[in-house]
Amino acid sequence: MIVALTGFMASGKTTFGRAAAAQLGRDFIDLDEAIASRYGSPARLFDSRGEAAFRQIESDLLEEVLQTQRDTVLALGGGTILREENLRRIRSAGARILWLDTAFDIILSEIDNSDRPLVRDKSANQIRALYDARRPLYEAAADLIFPIHSTDYVQVIADLAKTIQSL
Repeated sequence: MIVALTGFMASGKTTFGRAAAAQLGRDFIDLDEAIASRYGSPARLFDSRGEAAFRQIESDLLEEVLQTQRDTVLALGGGTILREENLRRIRSAGARILWLDTAFDIILSEIDNSDRPLVRDKSANQIRALYDARRPLYEAAADLIFPIHSTDYVQVIADLAKTIQSL
């Protein structure tokens, strides 16, 4: 089964997902990294082709991953679930969606000095507004919510691996 990790940018989808997958002996794919390997960095795609083109590339690659992978932890992009078609694809593939509900202060510390297009040159209040707007979407999409309120990353990874194993 594919376990798709969703959550706000810098919520730990890649870091925790990769480590948890390794502990479980599962494959790991990061959708943003897969995009970068084929098309260049997501930030550059946003800048050169716009968000709509990036989202289409993301959707196309998601479909490919869902058709070719099994027993995989998949880190979605922070905005992947914004497209209803992506949610339908994930569900029809039998994947489970796990929301990494990471505390905003942890996210903000990870985003600091980031080149992420949606938060570049934004204040903490502007980033918080985007975070608050997306939270209900992540919650609605999630089959299971995994709260992260600690920076004890060793424990977070161990707990995430147990959660993924239980799905």
